[in-house]
Amino acid sequence: MNIAIYLGIFMAAFLGLLLSVKKTRETHDYILITWLLFSAGNLLFFYHDFNYPGTQNLTLELLGGTLPFLTAPLLYFYVCALVVPRQFNLYRYLYHFIPFVFMYAAMLYHAEEYSTVVDKGFIQMTGSLPFYLAYYGLILAFFSFLYPMLSLYLLFRHRNRIKSEFSYLEKINMNWLRYWIILSMIGFWFSFAIIWAGSFQWIDFLTSFQGVAGAVVLNISVIGFYGVKQTTIFTNLQPQLPSEPAPPKPERYASSKLAKEEALEMVDKLRTYMEEEKPYLDSQLNLESLASALSMTKHDLSQIINDQFQTNFFGFVNDYRVAAFKENLKDKKYEHYTLLGIAMETGFNSKSSFNSIFKKAEGMTPSEYKKSL
Repeated sequence: MNIAIYLGIFMAAFLGLLLSVKKTRETHDYILITWLLFSAGNLLFFYHDFNYPGTQNLTLELLGGTLPFLTAPLLYFYVCALVVPRQFNLYRYLYHFIPFVFMYAAMLYHAEEYSTVVDKGFIQMTGSLPFYLAYYGLILAFFSFLYPMLSLYLLFRHRNRIKSEFSYLEKINMNWLRYWIILSMIGFWFSFAIIWAGSFQWIDFLTSFQGVAGAVVLNISVIGFYGVKQTTIFTNLQPQLPSEPAPPKPERYASSKLAKEEALEMVDKLRTYMEEEKPYLDSQLNLESLASALSMTKHDLSQIINDQFQTNFFGFVNDYRVAAFKENLKDKKYEHYTLLGIAMETGFNSKSSFNSIFKKAEGMTPSEYKKSL
């Protein structure tokens, strides 16, 4: 039991140290460091309860019991800082700490009305309790379910958003975070179940505590490992001031829809640029950089691609890459290249994304297409 706790605290401290010495630290890194520190504190709470069950330290017990009300919103903050395309402002989210403040204050206020009984490591509050303390476990379970669901909702919106702004998905699709949140929810309910099983002596209580500690350690290890490697997604969070004031558009363009003549001009300009300059060869091409090169706004370029080409930015750019790959495959210059090598030359940056995009576009794998030539 203690070994698992020691390991978890060491992992949290080590991963926090790695994040703190990253060359470029962003807001999401600082949030994750805070989450790791609170998770280590949660493990210390487990250690105290299991090794010193007779010790009555009200401050430690109350802080440990309410720490999950801090770690749950911090997870949500971490997701917000990564996938919401605006600068993260903590003051905007301070109300998420109200449950922690309320529960901690309530426990302190009613401290004389209840006593803490420890039976084989299982802590129970006895006495005349108000409903918000009597149902503390259910309230905690609710918040531990609410914030992961809010985070998953943000990640779902993020998956749809990035295809309208980026031509690649690697390192920005946040699949690892979505899987981690789902697994952490499963781990929470697993921990909840085995603690109650231990309290009713259905299983040995030492075993139940070891299970909980192991789940927390695994949780810390996974998010810390991927969090250290995670890069910033939206780098254009601060509005850029134009060097010269833009001339006002005519009144007929006041609505969000472009005039037909203007739209056709933009389509021609976009096609010409894509065919002559080949910006799709840049594997990191995004909507903002292409709009800037065309002297368009992101909104107008996105609207042109959506309305005139009936696709999103991701599909538009990768259609050009697929076409370039097919042309290069016939070119003797690339005879000594592998299929992946040719794909890399045309702007793809991973084998998995290339295969999935090509198969979706052509209905066959790249190797099957090569054989069909």
